[in-house]
Amino acid sequence: MITNEQELTAKSGKRGIMGIVLLFVLAGSLVGMVPVYMQNRIESLYRTFDGLREKASLMNREILLREFEINKLTSMEHLSKFADRAGLELGGVPVKVRVTGVPNE
Repeated sequence: MITNEQELTAKSGKRGIMGIVLLFVLAGSLVGMVPVYMQNRIESLYRTFDGLREKASLMNREILLREFEINKLTSMEHLSKFADRAGLELGGVPVKVRVTGVPNE
């Protein structure tokens, strides 16, 4: 007959083996999940990168449009049209606006 002490060692031995097997299964599943996690992180980073690149290109486009508008507004043709509308003579003789020196009495 098997005594209680022998039964306990047999049960604890089976539990120990089951614990080790369970530990290996858990470690194997974690090792299998790491590449999937890394792939998801890389995809997330690429999506963020693409979004930032799109925002940067939109900002560069906006800068170019504003520079074009500035160049257009500062062109001589535009200034001459503005001068005609405002009643200024762009090519005329300058008019003294402020008197310097002795004031008129």
